[in-house]
Amino acid sequence: MPSYVEPPAPATGSVEERLTAVEDTLAILRLEGAYSPSWDSGDARAWAELFCEDGVFEVVAVGDAPALTIRGRDELRRFCAEFTAHTTGIHLLNTPAIAVDGDTASARVHFEFRSGFQSDTETRHAHVAGHYTVEYRRTPEGWRISRRREQAVRRDRGFFHSY
Repeated sequence: MPSYVEPPAPATGSVEERLTAVEDTLAILRLEGAYSPSWDSGDARAWAELFCEDGVFEVVAVGDAPALTIRGRDELRRFCAEFTAHTTGIHLLNTPAIAVDGDTASARVHFEFRSGFQSDTETRHAHVAGHYTVEYRRTPEGWRISRRREQAVRRDRGFFHSY
């Protein structure tokens, strides 16, 4: 999986080919636009459906945080539901650098994730910053994520006692 996606070259070809490239790019932007709201609201079904049936979500090990690989929509749905049941947060995504190649595409998306966990005695806050390297595939359902790899470059955690 490439670690960096080169900016796409200016569109060439017929008007129809250029229009298809624009439509594909917009469809992927819409897909990315649905990513954060579905996860952040805990809508596990909607989040998992952004992926192909056999889609993969990977987290690269960083510090004491272990690597993680989730495969398939059922596991993706369960992962999102379990995580968001105890942790709330908000994703802040930058505009992806998208490269479309026929029925596949790739992108790199820089992100921040700010989260919190509340118990009776404390509130925990976390901040993760990094990037996603994403592979997409055109499916009968439209464009979907086939693989999303999270590489954190910074993780901060804090604990604050509730008063």
